[in-house]
Amino acid sequence: MIEPDENRTFVQRRRIIFGAGILLSGCAEPYRGPATDTAGPRRIATLDVQGRVEVLQQGRVVAGSDGMPLFRGDEVRTLASSYAQCRFVDGDRVWLDYDTRVRIGSIFTFFGRVFASVSGVFQVDSEFVAASSEGTEYTVTIGRGRPDFSVAVRRGIVVCRPRQGRWRPVRLAEGQRLVGRAVATPSTDVLDAREYESEFGWVPAAPAVPQLKFRQPAPRRDSDGPPRRDSDPPPRSSTPPSAPPSSPPPSSPPSTPPGSSAPGQVSPRPRTGIRERIQRPAAPSSNDPR
Repeated sequence: MIEPDENRTFVQRRRIIFGAGILLSGCAEPYRGPATDTAGPRRIATLDVQGRVEVLQQGRVVAGSDGMPLFRGDEVRTLASSYAQCRFVDGDRVWLDYDTRVRIGSIFTFFGRVFASVSGVFQVDSEFVAASSEGTEYTVTIGRGRPDFSVAVRRGIVVCRPRQGRWRPVRLAEGQRLVGRAVATPSTDVLDAREYESEFGWVPAAPAVPQLKFRQPAPRRDSDGPPRRDSDPPPRSSTPPSAPPSSPPPSSPPSTPPGSSAPGQVSPRPRTGIRERIQRPAAPSSNDPR
């Protein structure tokens, strides 16, 4: 038989042990199996920049840099002389023209111009229009300080739907463009050569190639004849020299071994690496929606 004093001591000891167990369990690190491990935010894209690019990330504005990870909700802003490229983890790519601001998720464009080169289902949103596609290349331009917008297709099919307004969805094919303003019903047209160059001339000719960031310079053309590069020799004239017949023909220059240059000449340097410079597009015309 347990005495009252011993019973009281036994109850107090149980309370002390129980309280210590609760205290220690609160200090201990909980067990997490492989399936219950919680990681941080997942990277959905990687940034490449040319010039100064600003990124709003976790409430702070930081300078963007090549290889910088981008997460859902981040905002990227290019300035008057800078450009950027967002490389998504699934292989899709979006180029940002100068003076452009977007939010990463899919892509929401506040203003400026973006070029999307995608292989799967993708959508570029804005205040007035949403352009969705599957495996295509197209630009979306949102007016800077004006409620203008346009969507131009370089390859594939793009379906444009209103975010505001009551116009019906528009299906755009290659070479077509949708032009609108605010909630009014937009119109479609076909790009001519000058408009095509203005829409797509600032992005790479083959954006699906992973190593290309920005467009390489186009070959220089003479007034007539096929295109040639600066390293090509000048064309020979088919007109014979106007010297009199009695004068001796000019002596031929000494031959130079392969790989060396003649005296006074500099051999063209072979182009190596990748030219990572965007070509600035021509000044927008009066009918440009931007």
